[in-house]
Amino acid sequence: MRIALISPFPPYRGGIAQFGMMLGAALEKRNCTVTQVNYSHLYPGFLFPGKTQFEEGFSRAEGLVHSYQPFSWKKTRQTIAGMKPDLVISQWWHPFFSPCLTAVNPRKTKSVAICHNIAPHESFPLAGILSRKFYNKQDLLVVHSKQTEKQAYETGGRVLRLFHPVYDQYLNTGLPRDEARKKLNLKPGDRALLFFGLVREYKGLDILIEAGSLLPENYRIIAAGENYTDRSFVSPRLLWSNSFVPDDEVGTWFNAADIVVLPYRRATQSGIAQIALSFRKPMVVTSAGGLPETVTDGVTGVVAENVTPRSIADAIMKCSSLADNENTEERIAVKTSEFSWNSYAEKLLEAVR
Repeated sequence: MRIALISPFPPYRGGIAQFGMMLGAALEKRNCTVTQVNYSHLYPGFLFPGKTQFEEGFSRAEGLVHSYQPFSWKKTRQTIAGMKPDLVISQWWHPFFSPCLTAVNPRKTKSVAICHNIAPHESFPLAGILSRKFYNKQDLLVVHSKQTEKQAYETGGRVLRLFHPVYDQYLNTGLPRDEARKKLNLKPGDRALLFFGLVREYKGLDILIEAGSLLPENYRIIAAGENYTDRSFVSPRLLWSNSFVPDDEVGTWFNAADIVVLPYRRATQSGIAQIALSFRKPMVVTSAGGLPETVTDGVTGVVAENVTPRSIADAIMKCSSLADNENTEERIAVKTSEFSWNSYAEKLLEAVR
């Protein structure tokens, strides 16, 4: 099967680009011929609050799709059609991309959208109208949680719920545990709680900081991710690197951690949870979106009862016993096996053949 995969790819940074790279590789292992259709321009400046959209050392990407230049879309569609794909797969995560992706998808080719969100995390003008216009052009919407499955069915289209595969590409990156903890100024008796990824309001770093004040003195919060909010985050228990973490340094933060905490107010799913699984780290998650699906409550992690500092703190204390249990890593490994890229690609292809 010939597949055109429309997605950000490196040197764009972030989870969507990583997902595109991993999905393409998994499909090729299933005897597909995959053409990566990257973006030449992804976000305009007013939609991107960070310092750069690119990996270190890059200032632009070689790509075919210009997300906000309508005059280029017809030519892009013709170029993709000229590849003669049997299937076009588009990664979808924000209604801003609806006009572009609707325009560049060849009209007579089977099309699938990998939907990381159905509704955006944060408000956006005409989000519902824009999203439905794109969804109505797709032959299949692939979602990654029960919540997004329900939302997707409301669009009236065909829906397939899979899972967000594990991100295991970082396992050999960064420093080993002892060196990583030393670099992050953690003492031997410190319990390290990791908050990882871009800091947005809905992700609840402020809730975790308040929860930290309710925990024993040896609990420390290590946070890594560029701040996309108007808040400042200060606590004597917080070590925060307010910058994007390069791929080759991801392992330093996860190796240093005892527990990974996702105190999200809202979510669909999280690539951070899939990184934590690959590092065999117990997690504390909220009940938002598909986060509870990434843990077996009380066995590989803990689902907090409420999105409050007290509830998060209680869940962290419960999870501490899992971090101390020598069998927890093996149990997380079993959980991780549910989220393989090979299985994801196989089930996706079965649905479109």
